[in-house]
This record gives sequence, structure tokens and C-alpha cells, in this order.
Amino acid sequence: MAVGDSDDLHQVGGSNNGKGNGLLLYYYHYSFYSQKVLMALHEKKLDFKSHIVMIRKGEQYQPWFLQINPRGEVPVLKDGVKIIPDSSRIIEYLEDNFSNGGSRRLVPLDMGPEVRQKVMHFRTILDQLPTGIITVGSFYHPELCHNPKPPFIKPVRKLMMAADENSCQKLKECAEKNPEHKAVLLQKAEFQEQKHKIVTSKEEYVKVLNTVDSVLTEVETELGSHDQEKSDWWLCCEQFTVADISLAALLERLKCLGLEHRFWIPHRPHLGKYFSRVQQRDSYMASVPSGLSHLGEVAKMGYSLPLVMGSVAIAMVAISILLYVQRRR
Repeated sequence: MAVGDSDDLHQVGGSNNGKGNGLLLYYYHYSFYSQKVLMALHEKKLDFKSHIVMIRKGEQYQPWFLQINPRGEVPVLKDGVKIIPDSSRIIEYLEDNFSNGGSRRLVPLDMGPEVRQKVMHFRTILDQLPTGIITVGSFYHPELCHNPKPPFIKPVRKLMMAADENSCQKLKECAEKNPEHKAVLLQKAEFQEQKHKIVTSKEEYVKVLNTVDSVLTEVETELGSHDQEKSDWWLCCEQFTVADISLAALLERLKCLGLEHRFWIPHRPHLGKYFSRVQQRDSYMASVPSGLSHLGEVAKMGYSLPLVMGSVAIAMVAISILLYVQRRR
């Protein structure tokens, strides 16, 4: 398959700072880590091309993509001949190379070392949370969730559980077919085996959720420390930073998994207010799939028309509520 066949150009305005227009993002729209990079690109107003890697079809393990990232993971950014994998590394690369002119910084340099330290502290503790384990574990322990949202409706959860059950074996088979990347893929298979033990154990999974609780308690305290004059601040300061990208992506994932009642509704009001504000940002809306995207994904999986129509109804209700809230503001 020609890599450029499904490339789309994203023109978000702003300057490329003389670095050229060679940014190409390989991503999957439901990938948590892809969403973080997309948000960073849009916050920095960078023009880029994108290529969707169809994770649900296993395209990340096709030989052409393994040549780009031997771990078979998205996102990956190409800038000319440079290849940058891993969402954190990509965001750092964008910050280091595209932070002049119309591309603003996501780690402010003009607010003093205390603000920078705070930004990096919150980014670190948020990025250390194992989002993959949080996601898949919620499928094995649905009693811990309340009303999961699209795309994680029941049929999709079953499909992803089946993929999780088979992932270790699939990785081993892929390693045998791709000897050039065998060591990396076998190492990933070993990690997947350990991950599977955690997500299937309720005791271990609850420990992970408790860690999320601890982090969000610290976030709530920080948000609550902003006095009335700073009510329009984001997590660390008046600017939307890389820490906000990490937090916004996490809250979006927890919401879709049906874990918002565990983590912030109603006992963390500052976090709830913060997330409502985040959802109004252009970068958030450009990075998170819409209700119609969910419908298209469900339909492509071959589910029945009643299921798809049910998803349509859910999406329409959600859109109506959102429009009502916006009109009331």
C-alpha cells in the first residue's frame, strides 16, 4: 500500500518557522497517545499531513509500518527524513523546533522557573499513568464503570477484550514473520503478557485506579488553589500548557470509559469545571472523534443496523445537550 494514498493535509494556520512543510503524522484517531499529539499540533497551529494507521485491522504490524516504528505503535511523526516515535518525544520535538512566530510554546519560558517546574511536574505524573491498562481493565471489570460512552460501547469492548486475549500470540507470530524486528516485538509480547495479568485481576486493577485517584487529588488541589482572580487559569498558569494536554486527554479517556463518576463527579468540582472548559477549545474538538466518527467506526466493524441506529440516537442526544449548554452560557 502506498503510504500517501490516504494522507490528509491539515491546515490550521500559523507559521512553520522556516522548518518546511514536511510534517507527517501517522496516527489512529482513537489512540489516546495520538490524541495528545494532535492536540499539541493544533495548539501550536502547525500545518501537517496525516496518515491513519488502521489499528483495528492490525496495520501497525505491516512490514511498511514496522520500518517506520519497529514497535508497531502510533503515533509517529516524520519531519523530512527524521522519524520521531512516542507521543512524549514528539511533543518535545515540536516544542524544541516549532516554538517561534505563530507557533506558541507549550512550556512557557517567560513565567519563571517555578511555573516551568510545576508544568513539568504535572506532565510527568499524568504521563506516568498507564492509560492502556486503565482502558483495557475497564472492559474486564465493568462493575467499576458507569455508563461507558462511544467508542467504548459493549460490542467494541468485547472486540477489544478478544484482541487483548490474543495480542501476545499475535506479537510472537509477527516477530517470526519479521526477523529484522524480532527482538523488539518479542520484548513487547512479554510486556503485553504482564499487562494482561494486571487488567484481568480486579485487585491489581483497583490499585491502578487508586493511583489515578492520587494524581487527580493533587490536580484538584492545584485547581482549587487558584483564587477568584485566577478563575480563568488552566492547570498551572493562565496559559494552556503541555500539562493541560496530558490532563485533557486523560479526562477524555476516563469519561469515555465511564469512570468520570469515580474520579470527579461530583466530588472534584474544580476538575469538572476545568474539563467543561477544555471541551470548548478548538484543539480538543479537532483531536477527539465526534459522534458521527463513532458511528462510522461501529458501522465499519460490521455491527447490525439497530446497534448503529442506537448509537445515532445516543450521539444526537449528546449533541443536543452540548448545544443547549453552549446556548445557556
